[in-house]
Amino acid sequence: MSSGCGAEWCEKQFEYDRQFRKYKRPTSAMKRGIARHRKLEEEVSKKVVVLKLSAEDAWAVKFLNFLICANQLSLEGLTRELPLVSLVNGKWFVGVIDELRMPVMGTARHPSLVDTKTRTQATLPSEAQKRNSRLQLMCYKYLWDTTVSTNFPVDDFFNSFDLDPQHILSKEIQDQATNLGYHAETLEEILMLFQSTCTTLPLSQDQLLLRYEYQVDNSLLGEDTFTYDSDSLQSLMNNFLQFIQGQRDASYVSKSESWKCRICSHASVCLSNTTTHTIRHQ
Repeated sequence: MSSGCGAEWCEKQFEYDRQFRKYKRPTSAMKRGIARHRKLEEEVSKKVVVLKLSAEDAWAVKFLNFLICANQLSLEGLTRELPLVSLVNGKWFVGVIDELRMPVMGTARHPSLVDTKTRTQATLPSEAQKRNSRLQLMCYKYLWDTTVSTNFPVDDFFNSFDLDPQHILSKEIQDQATNLGYHAETLEEILMLFQSTCTTLPLSQDQLLLRYEYQVDNSLLGEDTFTYDSDSLQSLMNNFLQFIQGQRDASYVSKSESWKCRICSHASVCLSNTTTHTIRHQ
């Protein structure tokens, strides 16, 4: 499960996205954003890529790429596209941190999280978009801190995703692990390496950074530095879990942010756009 920041934008849109996700296609702007992030990643590291994976192999690749990023962060002070998986309040969350920076020297070595957003227009985003991006980055800080400060629940992970811990990884993945300096034949052995590495990693800084780039030429439009707000994030997470667990219906956007409906791909089927429905406040 991804973080609940999409639901913060509009729970009804989030619900429709889940319902119709197999028909959803990335827009040209989304494709350009993905390409930009791939280029930024390739500037600093090369990840493990393996095709035709079993479920166990796919997870092994994800954890190996975490190890690559963690080692790069510790040795070079910078890594990008770090995959995360964490158990929060009984629910599994996955995500990818755009960028982590950490001083290579000194005693106060705590990574700072950075997220780069690409824009189709040469303007900074609306306040609602900034709010959503801040919450997303705070979610990733929370997942990082949870991952490095708690024992990863291995048995729960295997059971939740119906995985075989003794699954013999493909020779290609074993070779990739060997090239990275690890000996691992099974998914469980990869998880043990992941657990061991996490114990060496520090909590992240409370100062977070959002960067906004113009898609046309990758020029910097502006930066937004802000402080992690634990109370706001916990409220978001609790609200999101109530919605996901079916304890309440999805909310529509508030009247003041009804402009979001104009750029929503589900506008034609959403009740918020009918004359018989009054938009409810979140």
